[in-house]
Amino acid sequence: RVARRARAAALERDEEALCAPVAALTKRALLVAVTAAAALAGRGGGGAARAEGENASFEYTDVVVGKGADPIAGVDVVKVNYTLSLGDGSKVDSAKFFVFGVGTGEVVKGFDIALCGDGDNVTPMRVGGVRTIRIPAQFAYGSRGAGCDKAGQCTIPPDADLMFQIELLEVR
Repeated sequence: RVARRARAAALERDEEALCAPVAALTKRALLVAVTAAAALAGRGGGGAARAEGENASFEYTDVVVGKGADPIAGVDVVKVNYTLSLGDGSKVDSAKFFVFGVGTGEVVKGFDIALCGDGDNVTPMRVGGVRTIRIPAQFAYGSRGAGCDKAGQCTIPPDADLMFQIELLEVR
């Protein structure tokens, strides 16, 4: 955990060098985000929550609360198992041992929020945890949908909320 925080601090120093005019604001925002994430992570407990922001809401249940490390967006690479369903319950996708960098745009924004939290109402997951979460369309594929063919049929329809079950296996 200390090494991960050190990497975050090193990234912050690099950012300051590149963005000197806004470095103070960036440093403050990063400090607030890291402090909030640490406080939220320390809350522990399971249960369900509803998080609202930017005219959208996340609903999630921690089926299993993990005991390991929590990921830091823009710093860590994670390994997860997941199942993706639509609001009607139809399964769309699943993966075992899916590896990606959190906070780097490799997945929809809502998936990053599901793992790292939002610094406000969605708590970060920890290794060993299993979370079921509804990701609003605005934080998924929005009005464009995904997996659309030339006839306009989409595997994930436009404006669809996504239902994920995520198991966080590893943070590195």
